[in-house]
Amino acid sequence: MTFPFSVSFDRRLEATITPDNRQDILQYIKKSILDDKANNIVADGIHVTYKGSTSNWRGSLFGSVDDGIFDLIYKDNNWWLNYQINMRKLFIGTAILSGIMGVFALVTGGPWWIGIAAFLWLCGANWITNLVRHGSVATDIAAGIDELICGKIELPEQDKMTGKLKSWF
Repeated sequence: MTFPFSVSFDRRLEATITPDNRQDILQYIKKSILDDKANNIVADGIHVTYKGSTSNWRGSLFGSVDDGIFDLIYKDNNWWLNYQINMRKLFIGTAILSGIMGVFALVTGGPWWIGIAAFLWLCGANWITNLVRHGSVATDIAAGIDELICGKIELPEQDKMTGKLKSWF
């Protein structure tokens, strides 16, 4: 699918994907999206797909998204998490609702642009909300993969009173 029906997020990974850790990463992605109520999750090769949600639009992050795919891609000497979402039903549903509103406005003598404004409001607001939420999901999962594979980066100890770094000497 193409923009605006499909949106893709790329996040660079610090982790190096190997055959040894690939299954752990796929399991981490599956668990992360399952916790957010994704439905029909399938892990295959180096990608994880889902279709829809186990809940309605209000109870799930994935409710207003048709499907999505997480791919692990190696390019430019780095591993990347690519996350693509498809929102075809969002556009179709809001177009139908906006068309009905526009026809109703014309029949009752209202302004002709009501249907267009309704589409821009209903679809645009949902599209932007999905962009922000799913961009955050991609960032969180990429950070989780890095933490899972690379381990948590420990900051140097600081003195709680002065805020200066503690010295071992």
